[in-house]
Amino acid sequence: MKVVILDGFVDEPSNFGVPPFLSPYPRYLAGAVADAGHEWEYVTIEQVRNGHPLRGDVLAIISGPIVPGKYLRGMPISEKELLFRAGNWEGVSVLGGPLARFRYYDDNLVEAFDFIAIRDFDAAVYDYLTRGEFTNRDRTMEEWDRWALLGADVIRSHPDYPDPLILELDTSKGCVRYLNGGCSFCIEPMYGRPKFRPVEHVLAEVRRLAELGAVNFRLGGQADFFSYLADGVGQTLTPRPNVAALHRLLAGIHAAAPNLKVLHTDNADPAMMVANPEEAREGLRLLRRYATSGTILSFGLETADPAVTEANNLNIYPDDCLEAIRMVNEVGRERGPNGMPWILPGLNFVTGLDGETPRTFELNYEFLKRLLKEDLWVRRINIRQVRPVRREFEPKDHHHLFRKFKERVRTEIDHEILKRTVPVGTMLRDVYLELHEGKTTFGRQVATYGLLVGVPYELPLNRYVDVKVVEHGHRSLTALEYPFDVNRASLHAIAALPGIGSKRAARIVRARPFASWSDFVASLDDPTVAEQVAPYVGLAA
Repeated sequence: MKVVILDGFVDEPSNFGVPPFLSPYPRYLAGAVADAGHEWEYVTIEQVRNGHPLRGDVLAIISGPIVPGKYLRGMPISEKELLFRAGNWEGVSVLGGPLARFRYYDDNLVEAFDFIAIRDFDAAVYDYLTRGEFTNRDRTMEEWDRWALLGADVIRSHPDYPDPLILELDTSKGCVRYLNGGCSFCIEPMYGRPKFRPVEHVLAEVRRLAELGAVNFRLGGQADFFSYLADGVGQTLTPRPNVAALHRLLAGIHAAAPNLKVLHTDNADPAMMVANPEEAREGLRLLRRYATSGTILSFGLETADPAVTEANNLNIYPDDCLEAIRMVNEVGRERGPNGMPWILPGLNFVTGLDGETPRTFELNYEFLKRLLKEDLWVRRINIRQVRPVRREFEPKDHHHLFRKFKERVRTEIDHEILKRTVPVGTMLRDVYLELHEGKTTFGRQVATYGLLVGVPYELPLNRYVDVKVVEHGHRSLTALEYPFDVNRASLHAIAALPGIGSKRAARIVRARPFASWSDFVASLDDPTVAEQVAPYVGLAA
């Protein structure tokens, strides 16, 4: 029997799956199929859109952009596409992933699919292949580790293999705050007591993926970096970080993947850090040592309104979150080899929660102004409206306040922080060029929330370049390839240099080639322009 794994891409708080990311879902699913003794084929929805045929006995679709963002390329499967693919499949069809877990009751989905996997997708398909019927259950720890190894070969079928593909790694499932039910909107505490994969089992998966050619990894599949194998899970909401285990994990990944290029993280619980400051700082120093520059620790502050914090059982108050941000800045804001600070916090805000009033938005904005006043850096600020994945929330007439707050943050906070974290003249290495839009070439570093970089002229795609920053948007950068070759660059590209413009660019084109920097300066009508251009142009003095 052949199982076609159609990756419709997922985007969850602790799991990225939109290119260049590959989530663990298809790897585990392929491992389960192989373990059952059957054949699998992995296909992305983008490949299907481009004409790749779907042929097999079982169609297993992975879907679920639970916290959707703006994507440079690789758009998650739409509901229309989902229903079309399932409705036109002649064999057995099954849906899994976040969409299945949170919309299993949807009549359209129920009618389109033979089964909707509410629990672990891989376990459901394995049981069908070995027992003849689908089930809703969690995979066992033994299955988890076995299927991770057996399904690793999926990466060879991904269009971004081997690079810029970045692989999500699961270290755990669940949240330590299951003790008190956790945050009102979050599904993680509902899994019960967290399950942690042993260090050696994670490293075995990394070793296998590295043998297949993987070079980029992200510890994304976890509710909190600091709670991994922490001491006191099940006894306290803020167990003590297990520094020794974090050391074994991070150092072990480097040993298991000797050609590693990128190692990043994502979620972290600021309450854990504030409650255990000594261990948290040790963990930060380990990240500084073993993770690659540009990594993020995303903090779920959600609100700076204490009343909303109380009403939704959130885990951190504004002053404590500010202290955790200070801790990360102390250790992580030095610039690393790729041009980005080593480690910065990320901030998450969720609107529409219980207890929210118009004053909530003002408190959120005042909190962010404190960051600017203290010169505390954050890599990104996510602002989203609550989604009823765990329960319904009472509708509020605050949409206009949400829009106003979001726009205010983008124009007055994001832009200023971006100028501080990545100033004009900063060189960013290894920006992967992905898309043309008009005459602009867009790219990103392979990273957790890689900054969008726009190069204001056309460059060949699907390659890495180094760039230097010339201008800041609200959440993106304008940069030029470095070193900039004035002898070969197009007229449009030369016009993008600081202080040049179209008329000077035409004069430069007529005067080239230049044998030296002094020859180039002589072609300019204003010597002061040379000072603006000097940091970007690659010519011998």
